[in-house]
Amino acid sequence: MIKGGAITIFLLYLVFGLYFILSSFNFITIPEIILKFDKWIILVGGVLILIGGINYFRARKKAL
Repeated sequence: MIKGGAITIFLLYLVFGLYFILSSFNFITIPEIILKFDKWIILVGGVLILIGGINYFRARKKAL
């Protein structure tokens, strides 16, 4: 069973991942109010990607 915190982190990864995809391909027009926070969103997304990479290596060590 997945804990509530894990679901929250997964949803954050999903939201930021979709934002990066949609902003680069322009499938959907992003509202101006969100574009004001574009640098912050990219910063948080980058941090989440780094955390994901670290967790991947930590989980990989335990599996070996």
